[in-house]
Amino acid sequence: MAVNEDPIVKSAARWFWWIAGLSLVNAVMFHAGSETNFVLGLAMTTLASVMFAQLMPVAIALTAVTVGFYFAMGLYAQRGKLWAFYAGLAVYIVDALIYLKFEDWMSVGFHALAIFFIFRGLLRVRELERMPAAEGA
Repeated sequence: MAVNEDPIVKSAARWFWWIAGLSLVNAVMFHAGSETNFVLGLAMTTLASVMFAQLMPVAIALTAVTVGFYFAMGLYAQRGKLWAFYAGLAVYIVDALIYLKFEDWMSVGFHALAIFFIFRGLLRVRELERMPAAEGA
């Protein structure tokens, strides 16, 4: 089976898109004056929105870069690129640590769940990459 066709890999990669999408929604809702947000969203975009609330172009640019990063990681991870899983996970773990610092336990819990499923996809890519070598031996 091709890496990009594996359901575990595709599911894991889509977590990055959920993260990107819900973070974007959180940022829009924040700037619209809402106090509601999704726990799967990023602390990084929330901090950018709060810190630069008076400098909207800066907040939008930081949010766009962050959301774009996760969208790209999802795209490349779905193609079975290990580096995308590693990079996305590394930044997401840092984001979880930010929530941990602020003791936002619900967000920490959802980050842990997402990390579990993304890591599962990473392991599946590694497993699938080893299969052809083992079959040819």
